[in-house]
Amino acid sequence: MATDITTDRLRELAETRSATGKVLSVFINLDPREFAAPPARATEISSVLDEASRAIRDLDTLTHDERSALEADVERVRDALSNGFDAEGARGVAVFASQPAGLFQVHKLPRPIAHKVSIGDSPCVEPLARIGTGELWWLVLVDRRHGRLLVGTEDGLVELWRADEPISGVRQQAGFSQSRGDQRGGGESRYEKGIEKDVDDHLRRVGDELRKRLAKVHIAGILVGGPVEAVSRFEGLLHADVKKCLKGRFDSDVWNSGADDVLKAARGVLEELVVARDSELLDRIDEGLATGGRAVSGLNDVLPAVHERRIDTLVVEEGFSAKGVRCPQCGWLGVSAGGQCPADGTMTEMVDNVVEVAVARAFGQDARVRSLPAGDVTRKVKGSIAAVLRF
Repeated sequence: MATDITTDRLRELAETRSATGKVLSVFINLDPREFAAPPARATEISSVLDEASRAIRDLDTLTHDERSALEADVERVRDALSNGFDAEGARGVAVFASQPAGLFQVHKLPRPIAHKVSIGDSPCVEPLARIGTGELWWLVLVDRRHGRLLVGTEDGLVELWRADEPISGVRQQAGFSQSRGDQRGGGESRYEKGIEKDVDDHLRRVGDELRKRLAKVHIAGILVGGPVEAVSRFEGLLHADVKKCLKGRFDSDVWNSGADDVLKAARGVLEELVVARDSELLDRIDEGLATGGRAVSGLNDVLPAVHERRIDTLVVEEGFSAKGVRCPQCGWLGVSAGGQCPADGTMTEMVDNVVEVAVARAFGQDARVRSLPAGDVTRKVKGSIAAVLRF
């Protein structure tokens, strides 16, 4: 299942604000192992939205207008998820709604997610970090007449481009001369050469398409699937700018496979590459910590770096949360309860999950965020949150 939860989308959500209202964020688990039948999914959706209504009713810091807008948002979400919502293939749903901010987005998720209702000044994006912060990979499928480009992460792919090029043109010209050529004993050779030239031209056009698109995006790498002969031939014809991005091969039907089938075929290779890149990232942090370089670990050191906009890459263990404080004036983040902001002297306010705020800030600063399985970060850098710094 393809997902539109990308780093760019999370960054856009993290930067959404409204001066006159709040944002409702709702996460609903639709794991088919628990909620396979439509009635079960409908009951679960209703239960979480009832929880949202109670949360709005019980939050005594809301103004009358904020409460009214949020109640209307709950009904908009209820209507969207009840009338014609296609949950096929979804393991979860995330919804962000705010009438004052002009925001209403419903996202089907490719993996289960814990139930959560959040009311805040901006969308709650931290629960989606594991889904949407994987680096983008290109999966290219080629054979002698077809080409396809799919893009995504180990969580899901979407097809961006495809080409179906019948071997004609040169072949027809060669075929025209074949009857005469056969009489001279050389027709078959010219015929075959014409076909092979068509194949090479097709493979070059696929490579040119990749090169053109590569100039506009940053990707982690390219995996190529298809018949071994065609793949080898294709790789040999690629421009150096594309060839340097090649990271591996996988076996897949080229033309008739769906995005999920392609991901299944490539998953083993892709997961190995992702694990290796994450290991390199943690090694980089570990080395920076050991040498006093551009790396920090633990909330006490990471939060100041977030406030100072020094984060290049933020790494957080899945499920890690912590209470903290925030300055309502300048946005400074800390972990000590109460007291004044060290930056401007304003009294700080409590934050239920300061990790969530830090992740949203990192997205808003155009930083990369990686959410890794529990234990991976702690074992490597002795903390549940760490970062590579820009300076």
